[in-house]
Amino acid sequence: MSFALGIGIVTYNRRQIVSDTIDRVREFTRRPDAAFVVADDGSNDGTLEMLREKQVPVITGINMGIAWNKNRALFLLSQILGCQTVVLLEDDTQPAKSGWESQWISATQRWGHANFAAPWMREHFVSGVGTAEDPVRAKAVTAQCSAYSRDALTYGGYFDPRFRGYGHEHVEHTRRLIRVGYGGTDEMIDGKERVRYFLIGGDLTVVEAKSHLNAAEEQRNLQLARSIMGQQGYRSPWGEDRELRQFRSETESAVSGGTERFRLTRAAEAANRQPAQGLFKRLLGRG
Repeated sequence: MSFALGIGIVTYNRRQIVSDTIDRVREFTRRPDAAFVVADDGSNDGTLEMLREKQVPVITGINMGIAWNKNRALFLLSQILGCQTVVLLEDDTQPAKSGWESQWISATQRWGHANFAAPWMREHFVSGVGTAEDPVRAKAVTAQCSAYSRDALTYGGYFDPRFRGYGHEHVEHTRRLIRVGYGGTDEMIDGKERVRYFLIGGDLTVVEAKSHLNAAEEQRNLQLARSIMGQQGYRSPWGEDRELRQFRSETESAVSGGTERFRLTRAAEAANRQPAQGLFKRLLGRG
């Protein structure tokens, strides 16, 4: 089984916010052949219980940080479910319009990779209007929503698993994809490297949420990003063999119930199916 589109939401300890985002994805996505998964990074606030109640397919494990958690969703959707386009949403980023996914699909078909043209990033915009046909060319990038073609992930790889916690993993990954031809331009002008990231509006809204950023982790990640930026190599979602075994176990556990349950339309229909009023009383002969 394969899908044209895969939608992943990454979350950690934001039960109500991710619940609302799931509702928006189900309400506004129109693509019939879409897969859907939530990647949970070891939440302990009742998120997993909520996901079970809403019949949402999930991939989860111990807390490993945003890079590992995004890889959970990206690998499952692109490699296991065969999605040709993968759209990755952070849990505070919600679709705001019916058919929101169409621009993201078009952008990946044209450019292989695209990121969100967040309103607060306008000072970094250089040109473009923010559509799939004419994306914003920007001097900086943010991570609230990103889309990837399967080819981009095949050749550029995944988030570097050495990043822990939060911070800088997305810039390194996007720069790596740009170097292999997806999602932007990278030129040398007057001896200086000039990177332009391709961004689209994508019919999204970002809600207020408490940050999980830790200053010490962010600083460590910054040093790591500086040390590896510019390296051409493909990155797998895991590092050493122990990490491979952990990642494989998480993935196999997620798909143990079969792949059909990841179909977005089926999940949404099941979640919206409610018993008629008084049904159980009638069945029990009490009405």
